[in-house]
Amino acid sequence: MIWGLALVSLAAFLLAFASHSPGWMGLGIFIGFMCGIGAALVFIERHVRASSRPEHMTEREVEALRNTMRKPGEPPRQLPPTQSD
Repeated sequence: MIWGLALVSLAAFLLAFASHSPGWMGLGIFIGFMCGIGAALVFIERHVRASSRPEHMTEREVEALRNTMRKPGEPPRQLPPTQSD
């Protein structure tokens, strides 16, 4: 799909460059920009997806993260008791 968008964009710009009619030139420029922007967004989306980490953490990762937050030997923190008036 991405290479198809890039090829259609290139063909549309070639049509705009080669045409003598203002209508075909405008249509070629419009289609060229729309397909070019679409191809660029797909390239960006693929790059972000390839370099991102998984969304969910495993139980081991969560436990390791909790252990780094607490100092060894420190009891877990508790909320202070509420005072009723």
